[in-house]
Formats: sequence, structure tokens, C-alpha cells
Amino acid sequence: MTRHAPHSFARATRATSQQGFTLIELLIVVAMIAVLATIAFPILLRARITSNEGVAVASLRTIHSAQAAYAATCGSGGYAQTLEDLAKKPPGAVVAFIQEPYITNGVLMNGYLANMMAADGANTMLDAGDTCNNSDDDAVTGFVAERHPRSVGETGVRSFAIDTQGTLYMRQDGDAIDDALSGTQVYQ
Repeated sequence: MTRHAPHSFARATRATSQQGFTLIELLIVVAMIAVLATIAFPILLRARITSNEGVAVASLRTIHSAQAAYAATCGSGGYAQTLEDLAKKPPGAVVAFIQEPYITNGVLMNGYLANMMAADGANTMLDAGDTCNNSDDDAVTGFVAERHPRSVGETGVRSFAIDTQGTLYMRQDGDAIDDALSGTQVYQ
């Protein structure tokens, strides 16, 4: 008759029972991760949208400052009608009034498209050929710069604009804003 020590049998049983996780345990872990991802995804998307909207508003302020410099030096008090005209260097200058990436209308940055245009009812202040940087378009009495999301609900939910006086506007539907600021309200 063979005798086994009581503790050696227990050790052999324990070693075989702890080989890994069961399928049920793995499925429970995967389900928990899926629930956490479902909760976290909308929060992360909203944070990204908020960040994109903040960048859009900040860039409009930058465009407004560039317009003020253009009006004071190149436009004889008139404003550029496009971002392309702001991106042209005046003679003898090292830099233009605005820098990358906002050097062309329709540029996409942080999920928002940027555009600039003459304001509704704006008049010509200075012919294009007479501006100090040879703008493509005449310098005008007013402008509107706008940013709208490329994909409403995904990259942003609101569109923003700034006018000659520096007043910020927004549209709740995210559509592009026109030269008359149609459908906007003052953004505060």
C-alpha cells in the first residue's frame, strides 16, 4: 500500500486548477471593457468638439488682428476680402499679416473650415493694385471671417464668425455663415 503525504496531494490538485481564466471570466472582462468604452467615447468626442470650437474662435481673433494690421499698413483703412490677400507680404516685410495654416479660404484646421469675405454692403476703399502688397481683391470697408465644422456633430456643432468691429457671432446649426451674418447670434 502506497501512502501519500496529505500535503503533496493538495499541491497537485491546486496546480492543475489554476491553469488560466475560464471562458466565462474572459467574456465578463470583455463585457466590462465594452461598457466602459461606451461610456467614455461620447465624453471624449465632446471634449474634442469643445477643443475644436475653442481653436475656431481663437483663430477668428487672430484673423481680426491681421485685418487691423492690413488696414493700417496696406489697405488705407480698408480690409482684405480673402485670406490669400492677408497672406501676401508687403514690400520689405519678412512675414505676411497672417501665417500658416490660415493663408487661403477654405483651409481645414482642427475640423473647421476657414473663410473670409467682404461684409454685406461693404464698399471699396482702395483698388487692389494700389494696396501695398498687390492684393488680388480691392480693400473694402468691412469684412466677415467665419469658421464652420467640416462634419456637424463630429468635428463641431456650432459655426462662428467675426466682423470688422471684432464682434463674435455663432450659429447653433453649424452651417457656414454668409457675409450678412444670417442666422447668427452674438457669441459671448
